[in-house]
Amino acid sequence: MVCSSIEDICQQWAHDFTEATGVSVDMVRMSSGQALAAVQRSDGEFDVWHGGTSDLYEVARSRGLLMPHASSAAATIPSRYKASDGSWIGVYRGMLGFCSNQRVLRRLGVSPPEGWEDLLDPRLRGQVTLPDPRTSGTGYTMLWTIVQRTGGLEEAMEWFERLRPNVLQFTSSGMAPSGIAARGEAAVAVTFTQHCVNAHDQGLDDLIVGYPRGVTGAETGAVAVLAAARHSDLARRYVDHAVGQQAQEAGGQTSPRQLPTLPGAYTDPRLELPAGTRELEASGDQAARRRAGLVAEFVRRVGP
Repeated sequence: MVCSSIEDICQQWAHDFTEATGVSVDMVRMSSGQALAAVQRSDGEFDVWHGGTSDLYEVARSRGLLMPHASSAAATIPSRYKASDGSWIGVYRGMLGFCSNQRVLRRLGVSPPEGWEDLLDPRLRGQVTLPDPRTSGTGYTMLWTIVQRTGGLEEAMEWFERLRPNVLQFTSSGMAPSGIAARGEAAVAVTFTQHCVNAHDQGLDDLIVGYPRGVTGAETGAVAVLAAARHSDLARRYVDHAVGQQAQEAGGQTSPRQLPTLPGAYTDPRLELPAGTRELEASGDQAARRRAGLVAEFVRRVGP
């Protein structure tokens, strides 16, 4: 299995499947972008892809890399969280937000950001860390969010150009920015907030979670059987287990946490959007189709 979620959750998913079935799992952890590239290069090296943003699963589906599987365990999962042909199924959700280090912000005399425009504060020069849209599903969700929020590609690029002096680093993984903020190397990280909650729960009390007023992006983390799977029957069993309540709550009730897609599964309230913030309307197909062009323009205009 190639896994694109938090390392501890990847290990828990593999362990729980083995406990339930007696089938051992060899797991390799990669960021979403790295996993897509590895799946495309490999010839049956992996049977299952678990975790990572669904827009990249849409890219994989368009390239014939996924094997549709109509899992009965996914029957109650809302249609917006799964592919219509069963090629991927959403197993968790995440909301894009801010992971801020209160100690660093106090030193700078800056309040925790409450909106996207707050990241442009000149006092935050070199104090914001972002995921790289080239390699990170989180990074592309951020890019897509700003394109939608500002009204178009040109407006988004102008916004990022204004933000660029404040950016300390673009990270290859979407989980890395919260770690940089936790170490006090940056004041603010843009990330899916489960990574910030996880770090806080591990004792990094300087971190606080915030959500931008107005609109923010979200991820649906998916699981799929790979078309080149050498053990397709076991891969389908794995997917059936992964979409069930036990597996989804492994990322909900224990640290680290994630939001489930399965109705009735445990939800950590810290990961839900507050009043005044709404989730962007789902547009996974469009986001996937435009990915290459948007990322190329981002690299040309902004960096990293």
